[in-house]
Amino acid sequence: MFSLVYHYLLITVDNTEFYERQYPFTLDQVREMAEILMGITYTLYWAPSPLSSQAKLFRTNGTRLLTRLFERNSHREFLPQKEWLAGDRWISSVVCDLDSAAANRLADPNEVGVLEDRHMQVIRHVPYALPFDLRVRILRQLVYLDKHKLMDNPTSWVRCTIKRSQVVRDSFFELNAHGPALKHTVQVTFVSEDGLVEAGIDGGGLFKEFLNALAAQAFNPNYGLFCQTSDQLLFPNPQAETAHPWQDSVSHLRLLEFLGRIVGKAIYDGILVELRLAPFFLRKMLGKEMYFDDLASLDPGLHKNLLFVKNYEGDFEDLGLNFAVTEDHYGTVHSTPLVPGGEEQAVTRDNVLRYKNLVSDYWLNRRIRDHSQAFMRGLSDIVQPDWIRMFSPEELQMIISGSVKPIDVQDLRAHCVYGGGYTDEHPSVEAFWRVLHELEDKDLELLLMFVTSCSRPPLLGFKDLQPCFCIQKTAHSAEEANSRLPTASTCMNLLKLPCYTNDKDLKSRLLYAIKAGAGFELS
Repeated sequence: MFSLVYHYLLITVDNTEFYERQYPFTLDQVREMAEILMGITYTLYWAPSPLSSQAKLFRTNGTRLLTRLFERNSHREFLPQKEWLAGDRWISSVVCDLDSAAANRLADPNEVGVLEDRHMQVIRHVPYALPFDLRVRILRQLVYLDKHKLMDNPTSWVRCTIKRSQVVRDSFFELNAHGPALKHTVQVTFVSEDGLVEAGIDGGGLFKEFLNALAAQAFNPNYGLFCQTSDQLLFPNPQAETAHPWQDSVSHLRLLEFLGRIVGKAIYDGILVELRLAPFFLRKMLGKEMYFDDLASLDPGLHKNLLFVKNYEGDFEDLGLNFAVTEDHYGTVHSTPLVPGGEEQAVTRDNVLRYKNLVSDYWLNRRIRDHSQAFMRGLSDIVQPDWIRMFSPEELQMIISGSVKPIDVQDLRAHCVYGGGYTDEHPSVEAFWRVLHELEDKDLELLLMFVTSCSRPPLLGFKDLQPCFCIQKTAHSAEEANSRLPTASTCMNLLKLPCYTNDKDLKSRLLYAIKAGAGFELS
């Protein structure tokens, strides 16, 4: 009963009350509570024998409270992330189960299991009990099994021709009608700015580059379908219906559904795209409820103002508030009642909590409800919602656009391949790695963007980068090499590096190239 009551109480307690006033429990008490709950709840999930009805009820209520505390912990840690993990013995049992299922599939390709039922229950209900890397492995296994059922072969591949001058328009008309069939291999043929069909066969690299170009254009706030928070994080534009360039011919909801499908395809194929989404919208993608403190990731100023109103001790008539919100629609102020007749209903001390909740619900939910649902319909065509619900919003962002860790130059070197006569011991290659160790993090990100079209490293390290990061020697003579710039072929993760004879020229030419920006054309 306590777990159930405290779970519902936490819905109404904002972060100021929880962290600053430490209401209704001190943070030390909350830590102890979480640790006790984990000990009991995790034991019940890993229990080898069937549970009694009473034990199942306790596990259900305990899980609800534990998950609520874990989500609160993601706002501001009161318990380190590693402390939420299950014991090594329990985690090892999941790893063994996963490895066993993979071995069984080698013996029998029709084997469809990923994990035994009790471990799938852990994934569904307390995924934070398992390390992030392990959950990424599970996601990849789920995708692998789904691809096996597809029977993907050249006769089922989706082929499209895209003009570089109108990537979004051509993508929509060429690919949208395929719906869930976009799970199959997609082969792209490009038409250049000059109207010429570009040579080359798409072996996967072109499609990766195409996805990043499509995301860069379609999610750009100037395109009208998405807009930005003050932190430049993206969410659907509430005014997309009249803001996007095709409003007279294609519904904004159809376009948002298509973009959801594209993000789903990127997740499905393990392709990282340069896309930074607002935390509250990531929560929507995970099917989570919105709460008042989620408003801070959309509009910190409004969140702060509502907290002020909630705690206001003066005369509410002085505030002059009513149950309506106003917003600017391209220069026209538009008022929306939060309740029927809201413009005539004043905010008072008695109804201020309701006002606070209705305002946050409007900004987080009501004004982009149709937009979010359309996006999720498209995403769900490619990726089953349960597959991504094992991740937190921050982790989902990493699934989409890569690790937030600093780029590990040693790891990159360990998984780099060479071409054109280069080896790891070549003097120009050794100079390249020396220069990389001198670069700042932001310049390393620019280099990665220059070569791979994404500034973040793969989730599980560069061993997972496909194709491998490759450094190829150019054909320039030794005399002209030092005056040449490096170039890249992002569809192949290929850096074409002249045979520089000194670190100084290499560093200056490399920095100039990566800061000038990488093109979308094939090298």
